[in-house]
Amino acid sequence: MASPDNSSDSTVPQRPSQAIYFPAFTWDYYLKNDEKWGIGIVARRNIKKGELVFSDSLEFMFSDVIEGDYLLLQGHQNASKKSRTQVPSTLPVTREMILRTHGVPALTADPSGKTAGVIRWKLELPGMLCNHACDPNVTDESHDEAKGESYAARDIKKGEELTYNYLLQYYDRGPFFETCLCGSPSCLGSMMGFKALSHANKAKYLSAASGAVQALHRADIGEVLTPKEEEIVVPCQKTDDGVNRIVFPGPKNCASAEVEIKQDDEGKYAIYACKDFSFGEKVYDFWRQDWPFDGREPIDMVSSTKLNEGELPEGTVIRLDPLDCAVKDRSGHYQFSGWDLLTEHSCDPNLTYNDLNEDEEDDWQGTYAVKDIKTGDKLTIDFNSVLWDRSNSGNASECHCGTTTCVGTQAGFKFLPKEAQLERKLMTWRRVGPPYAGEKEEDTKYLGMALTPHVRKCWRADEQLGEDCPDTASDSSSSSGSSSSDDESSSDEE
Repeated sequence: MASPDNSSDSTVPQRPSQAIYFPAFTWDYYLKNDEKWGIGIVARRNIKKGELVFSDSLEFMFSDVIEGDYLLLQGHQNASKKSRTQVPSTLPVTREMILRTHGVPALTADPSGKTAGVIRWKLELPGMLCNHACDPNVTDESHDEAKGESYAARDIKKGEELTYNYLLQYYDRGPFFETCLCGSPSCLGSMMGFKALSHANKAKYLSAASGAVQALHRADIGEVLTPKEEEIVVPCQKTDDGVNRIVFPGPKNCASAEVEIKQDDEGKYAIYACKDFSFGEKVYDFWRQDWPFDGREPIDMVSSTKLNEGELPEGTVIRLDPLDCAVKDRSGHYQFSGWDLLTEHSCDPNLTYNDLNEDEEDDWQGTYAVKDIKTGDKLTIDFNSVLWDRSNSGNASECHCGTTTCVGTQAGFKFLPKEAQLERKLMTWRRVGPPYAGEKEEDTKYLGMALTPHVRKCWRADEQLGEDCPDTASDSSSSSGSSSSDDESSSDEE
């Protein structure tokens, strides 16, 4: 079972419907939508046997589902173009979906030790949209890992549909059909779950089955005690102001980052280091695409299933306003970067981005230490280096960061004193200024790299044309939800 149905219980608060963030187009895959099989996932690169299939994509789980929820297929335009099918912008998510058609049983240890484990049903992204094949090209054994559990069962060619064997994931209930139509030479004929297999096929496939399937089978033949199924109860954090909600994974779930999110002494959520980092070392990677929905309104970010220590409990809600914290791309579009938006401002920060060596169009971006960072330190970035004009933010007050280099404002580069602007223009990407002690010669050839591309573009427009950069670019978004831009290069053709 999944989270309980409280629709008939008036004493239990009901949360608003929410979107689940689902990239439809990444370096690993793109979605397709054909008449015969519906939505499916297609490899966008060649993948060798044994390699991780979703190594360059978001992977996470969630279990809190109510009627009205939906998958937000970010980048569906790119997926439609690549697949030559009509991939929708959203896909409804229902309780039937988690319990019968797309959810997977995840097995964890029973703390009491009295049974073979505890089974909870969850939806798993992006694998939940993989179709079935009796001879699949993807294996997925645990269904209870944060990242990196889907491997290529054989060499997979670019353009090949990614498939799982549902018989290895479901025991006696799931997306079952009397007749299997996968068309594989080794097709088993039906898709009624592992329990319905012949004794010979059970023996053949048992070792490749998920932990939940193995435990249920061994319970049936008397080797272990029957696993117990538990409902996942997610405390409701209700908001009544109509702000869109979106489920997004935390740092450990989606990027295995050595950081954690927790509340500071003032009750604000912030990011903290879980280990020491040295100057110049990468601190974490984060996912970044265009701001969802209309591109400039606040959203409530909802945490996905907690799979690691240091993650927030599923259902935790954090309000994010692009006017407060979102970087813009070169075209002036606000960028959504999930939990990375919780970095706080400091005029003497311990983090920076690396625009010199990273492509702004890549979905994955990195942050780097600009000073030694100790375990437990709060992570900060200089808003005045990455944001041009933050004056419309309700939090663009005077700066009281308390550092010796405090400039007294956090309203953005546009509002800095000229000497503070010049100081930042002369910095390398690691925020080292003249005489650039310890910096590589090649890094000093490109100054202003401590600033984001949008800030550099605006300062040049302001200086050369005597006018401010427009708040919103007139051209349409170039990223539209993916690194892999709308223009398909020849190297990406089938």
